[in-house]
Amino acid sequence: MIEVEYDKDHMGVYQTLTVPINKTASNIFNYLSTTEGVQQWFPQLEICERKIDGKMLFHLDGQEYIEMYITDFKQNKVIGYTWDLGQVKFELKQVETTTELVFKEFLPYEFPHIGLDFAGWQFQMENLKALIESNKKLDHQLYDFDYRKVEIEKLLHLK
Repeated sequence: MIEVEYDKDHMGVYQTLTVPINKTASNIFNYLSTTEGVQQWFPQLEICERKIDGKMLFHLDGQEYIEMYITDFKQNKVIGYTWDLGQVKFELKQVETTTELVFKEFLPYEFPHIGLDFAGWQFQMENLKALIESNKKLDHQLYDFDYRKVEIEKLLHLK
């Protein structure tokens, strides 16, 4: 089960997702920090350089790509990067027999699709957990992004 927390301040909104995964941190980190790993659950992402200030690409459907940059990198522990106007970070912590994946996201109020973006990352974290633990991806067409977006916007008083 994924634990979801939201917060906001004068700068923008924050989402923290905590996901227990029954695999080692090194196994999970490969899914987060290599192109081969990340494209199994988020095919639009490409990691060009695995280091701080290393470049990443987000391929838009039928369009060019957006360049992003790695802001934090510690092997088997942390990877963070720019995300359009905001930032995301993945942290791995060993907790007894499982690894806790903590996903943190910050988006400024100017970001045009906060609710949809937060809902998208919630789906991606559930998808990543399913892929790592059972080698099966979730069907995004069965996920109600619009409902989640509206619920998130209500909770954050964005609309």
